[in-house]
Amino acid sequence: MTSSGITAEIKSKLPVADVIGETVALKRAGAALKGLCPFHAEKTPSFIVNPEREAWHCFGCGEGGDIFTFLMRRDGIDFREALSRLAEKAGVELSAQTAKDDRHRRRLRESLEAAIAWYREVLLQAPQAERARTYLEDRGLSAETLERFGIGYALTTWDALTRRLIGRGFTNEELIAAGLASPSNRGGVIDKFRGRIIIPIRDASGRPVGLGGRIMPGAEGPKYLNSPAGPLFDKSRTLYGLDLAKAAIRREKLTVIVEGYTDVMAAHQAGFANVVASLGTALTRGQIELATRYADGIALAYDVDLAGEAATQRGLLEELGPDQSVSKVRVVRIPAGKDPDELIRNDPDAWRTAVADAKPVIEYFMERTAAEVDLDSITGKRELTGRALALLKRVGDPVERSLYLQRLARLVNVEEKVLLEALAREPVRRAPRLAPLPVGPGAATPAVEGLGPLEREALSLLLRYPALTADLPQEGPLPFRDAATGALVTAWRERVAQGDATAADLEAFVGGLDPATAGIARDLLAHLAANGDAAPLDAAEARSQLRTCLVRLRKERINEAVHDGQLLLVEAQRDGDQEQVQTLNEQLNQLRKERNAVDQEMELPADAVGARRN
Repeated sequence: MTSSGITAEIKSKLPVADVIGETVALKRAGAALKGLCPFHAEKTPSFIVNPEREAWHCFGCGEGGDIFTFLMRRDGIDFREALSRLAEKAGVELSAQTAKDDRHRRRLRESLEAAIAWYREVLLQAPQAERARTYLEDRGLSAETLERFGIGYALTTWDALTRRLIGRGFTNEELIAAGLASPSNRGGVIDKFRGRIIIPIRDASGRPVGLGGRIMPGAEGPKYLNSPAGPLFDKSRTLYGLDLAKAAIRREKLTVIVEGYTDVMAAHQAGFANVVASLGTALTRGQIELATRYADGIALAYDVDLAGEAATQRGLLEELGPDQSVSKVRVVRIPAGKDPDELIRNDPDAWRTAVADAKPVIEYFMERTAAEVDLDSITGKRELTGRALALLKRVGDPVERSLYLQRLARLVNVEEKVLLEALAREPVRRAPRLAPLPVGPGAATPAVEGLGPLEREALSLLLRYPALTADLPQEGPLPFRDAATGALVTAWRERVAQGDATAADLEAFVGGLDPATAGIARDLLAHLAANGDAAPLDAAEARSQLRTCLVRLRKERINEAVHDGQLLLVEAQRDGDQEQVQTLNEQLNQLRKERNAVDQEMELPADAVGARRN
């Protein structure tokens, strides 16, 4: 089955109105349906579902896409997970291996849920857990908070949990894969967690992926023990408490990230529900991506000084990546000698003020570096300048970048134009240009009919010339309606940004994709091979062709939005809702202006477009 066949079959069995209708109350609006958008607060429906296009769009917040995009946006999941869920719901088997993997992962989640329930029961009832109950009470955590987060306790015996779960039909291999057990030197398995307070770790949808174990005071061993990496658990792509925080994050438009479990529990107990934890690790790119699914703003509230050394700053920069806006990241200043847990419990108003006064990460690093170095010396000024320029290279807004340059110029007493020249010379990691991509063994027969001609051409150009990923829009959604297409482009752009886009690496890249996006990639490569792909383009020609595709795709999306808006306008006029009529007319006029701008852009050469955007 081709990739387009997979998604097409799922959509044929799960009509867009039925999927979205499970969340949104829909009413007929001409040939479409309308309802209140689930992604922002509104009193008058501006959310429209178009069954003919199998698509949805909201005029209020600008979100849109297909059923996969809707599930991704609603539940905060990636395309791979949305594909798996909707395929299961539709009764579509993605592949024999995928079905086997899904069953295995389901068994691991079931074992984790059984373990969490038993650990919870032990904490509440076992005499051996009395000390743990006292400790948690002394930490100021209420019974309601402990229940909400599912906190439990692991007995000190070697095999209390494993004997129980094996008796329920789970195998040794499943318990090891779930991170609940370790192999025993005498054969069999032993409990992974013993004599520890157990903290369930869940994904954004609330499904268990692992456990954290806090050792009791005075006992030997590491203070915290997390589940090992496995089929369910990847610490670098997990934020503790996100399942309970995502609604508040959307409401507050800010994700506050702390280090520890108790920081999160204390924050939620005090009413600060937009707080999550990075599991005691340095912030990773995967965690940043997860946090920004729900709000653009991120505030880091670590009790460890982020500006303590240049390496910390470089590490954070690398994780933000060249395609991330550092302007979205702020730093919360925690008073010296305190951690978020302590500050929230003892002075919640101080915590509220600290978050509200969080400084942009660039400003924070510049100030702290200026305090660390000797600004009376050339060495100190060079140190500050080098760190600041590395940050400023990632600021997309030219006005914001200029303002920071002015501040830096005053700090180091250097003319701004000199710093601007130095910024232009600051190296940016670029992906290597590749030769035309080969088609590996077992590639699918060309079957890209499910893609529109513009999508097909754009994807082909991006795969053949990876450096073109730098020309994709850095802000806002890509102009692809189909979620699978967008997922492939996003995955390829990330691969290029990591410097892993080599011809020899292509098969590994495709092999790591979900069945739908992998199918698209293989079909396109086979299509290119079947059609010869004998005339490689130079950089300017390839860039010009991609720009034309993207501009025309943007116009298609605008035309679709105008069509849907006119349907809503007719309904509002029929209902006599003058306020809605006025709002929709304003939105439609704005869309028409955008369409006119796109028409003008289509008539300009690529160099002129680039100059206008800058």
